[in-house]
Amino acid sequence: MTTIGLVRHGITDWNVLGRSQGISDIPLNNLGKQQASALANRLVLEGGWDVIVTSDLARAKETGQIIAAKLNLSINVFDKRIREINC
Repeated sequence: MTTIGLVRHGITDWNVLGRSQGISDIPLNNLGKQQASALANRLVLEGGWDVIVTSDLARAKETGQIIAAKLNLSINVFDKRIREINC
């Protein structure tokens, strides 16, 4: 059986300000990096992850890279088709 996990990127400064990000390429802030690391620690305990796919936006890539490093995986795909909606 295949298990798929969906993860939202960590928080950004624009999230804190309540600004819509859409396809604006906003990086994670320090809290967002901590959130990604905490999730990565939890996913390590679950085990069994094989593939990581993220959008090509900085916040998603950075979240994915933090998780990938903990899981000893590489990110297989950076796909613009799974970006947030451009408002």
